[in-house]
Amino acid sequence: MAKKNKKRAPVSLSDFGTPERKARAEGVQYENIDRRLGSPKRMRVTTQTPLDRYFQREQISRRQYEAGMEFYSLWRRAGRSQKVTSDYDAVIVDGGGRSDGNVDAFSDYIKILRTIGRDLAQVAQWVCIQGMSANEWAENNGHDPRGGVTVLRLTLDALGDEFGMPRS
Repeated sequence: MAKKNKKRAPVSLSDFGTPERKARAEGVQYENIDRRLGSPKRMRVTTQTPLDRYFQREQISRRQYEAGMEFYSLWRRAGRSQKVTSDYDAVIVDGGGRSDGNVDAFSDYIKILRTIGRDLAQVAQWVCIQGMSANEWAENNGHDPRGGVTVLRLTLDALGDEFGMPRS
């Protein structure tokens, strides 16, 4: 019996899944795997959050993007995001203690929310922390959905001012 040569499917070097996902993805970058000339390239999706998408589409400035990411990192430092894995400490007493860094970060977080006001604080939490779009926030709160990005820009400018970021 003669063996039939079966064509093998090409190996996909992307890290984001199916061709359907690739077709709908924004922010795909092609990277060389090796330094040699003609080396294969892999594809990587660079937009993971709404802030990434807004920045890549040039709907927000770099200062606004960095203010939103700083706000998110403050939230993470405060330890308020849900834990995905358990804590491997031998003994957990009273639900585990918070460090002084967590407490300071949370007090800074609350202070910033109070300073920028209730409405802008809702937008900041909705987009920067929960990862939802600004237009969805506008729809849910009875505003024109097309104005969601404008409100997000105002929010991120207020956050940038609070973080002491220079305006350009």
